[in-house]
Amino acid sequence: MSVESVEKISLRLQAAIYRESVALVEADVVSAADIDKVIKNSIGRRWAVGGPFEIWEQIGWDLVQVIAGELFGDISVATSAAEVSPQGSNEGDYLADGDGGSESKFHTVSVIGAGLLGHGIALELATHGKQVFLNDISEELLTDAMARARVGLVALASVGRIAESDIETALSRISTSTDLGESVKSADLVIEAASENLELKKKIFADIAKHAPDHTILASNSSTFVPSAYGSVTNRSSNVVGIHYFNPPHLLPGIEIITGPETSEEVVDLVKREYEAIGKKPAVVRAEIQGFVSNRLQVALLREAMSIVESGEAASSEIDELVRSGFGPEFARSGVFGSIASGDSSTSHTVLVDQFKNLNNERSLPKILLDKIESGNLGVKAGKGFYEWTPESTEAWRANMANSLLHMG
Repeated sequence: MSVESVEKISLRLQAAIYRESVALVEADVVSAADIDKVIKNSIGRRWAVGGPFEIWEQIGWDLVQVIAGELFGDISVATSAAEVSPQGSNEGDYLADGDGGSESKFHTVSVIGAGLLGHGIALELATHGKQVFLNDISEELLTDAMARARVGLVALASVGRIAESDIETALSRISTSTDLGESVKSADLVIEAASENLELKKKIFADIAKHAPDHTILASNSSTFVPSAYGSVTNRSSNVVGIHYFNPPHLLPGIEIITGPETSEEVVDLVKREYEAIGKKPAVVRAEIQGFVSNRLQVALLREAMSIVESGEAASSEIDELVRSGFGPEFARSGVFGSIASGDSSTSHTVLVDQFKNLNNERSLPKILLDKIESGNLGVKAGKGFYEWTPESTEAWRANMANSLLHMG
């Protein structure tokens, strides 16, 4: 691509993210500061290492269809926007381990589901002094989770984020059990991290509500379902909230706190304070919207990226390179609003809004994505998508992502 083409395409991709960001702020769903938290502490960090096509290929285009299908029809198609003030986007310095703040209310945390996210959530909480009960349906799954937790802790120690001596200490704080009732009976916070199946989540929440103390906050790590969907089966909807972690949870400091229509403000404030005290960067989403903030911004970027590839203006690999070597690192440092306000960005509110008229507004999934699904070229799981994947190249890509995130601190 020519320099002129790169600049033009970069503007369109940034404008797609900005348009959805402004729409969410204007709808009073989330603040500009919290959108920047999501970008700086999760998806922006990933964009600094990998572009949208290579990132989505890790999970497969069939799952992208499920995640993004309805979002394509729901994200903004605005052609104009009011300027949004980024005031308050400076996150400040959060205290680790609750030092200097009010005494922690979360002494014991139960994590239900010991998979890809569950074991990472458990190990991170354990490094901050929490007693963690990790639950799953078999001892084999729990043994595997503890082995992966050890690997994660060793990695943290290798870059000085924890001391070598903290590895065994953290592991000793994690107890495992296949008995859900035993796992939650003394919990101050329960985090459900099971598969993205609503009926399964509702069953788990109903069981948790039977056994957890009355004061316990019940949370789901779901990236899809909103609190009212799973909280309706409990008798304590005011204590139900979404806590959406990003993968890997112990390397990405961002979380989204999703409020339901009955979630109490006291619960939201408590969860936010507790997570700030252990160094996380919580963003509060004050409405039950599809995709929360993170997926909506990622899908906004993907829709425009696919439109550009489909039109022949750039290849998927060129888009990925442009993102990871261009505005990806910039957004990881400052977020979208912060970049514009600080002058770090090569663009401005006016320039980005002027691009809105050039953006793709299709409400249905693009043919280029549907063709990949129909042909079975789903990405990593099929060995081919927009890229060719071997076990070796997949491992190398994922290792580079994890190592890069580890060194971002």
